[in-house]
Amino acid sequence: MNMQKSEAFTAFLDQRAADIQKAVVQLNEDHRTDEANFEKIRANIFHQVIKTVFLALQRTPRTEPELRALMDARLVMFEETWKGSLAKAREHNNERRVLQEEVKLEALKEIRQKFEELWEVPV
Repeated sequence: MNMQKSEAFTAFLDQRAADIQKAVVQLNEDHRTDEANFEKIRANIFHQVIKTVFLALQRTPRTEPELRALMDARLVMFEETWKGSLAKAREHNNERRVLQEEVKLEALKEIRQKFEELWEVPV
């Protein structure tokens, strides 16, 4: 497995989460609590959800193509799940939930782009 790619990906996740946390602090200072809460969701996707899954996949010895395929499958799974949740939220006119799911999907899109860039995932 290519440790440089793994380290670059986890560093990206950590840095984005840290940047988002800084934005959360600023939004809270500006009394923009709703926006801060949505950004907390975004940070959670980067730091808790995706990083945790990626690190868990690395614990078992795998070849680089195996790790890439498994992580890609997890990203697809999250995307399908969150798109389903978004559809249900729209169906029930739950605006807050719609925004939450959109934030998750935006974060996932950014993560997927970086993952594909680093791991050279075929499109």
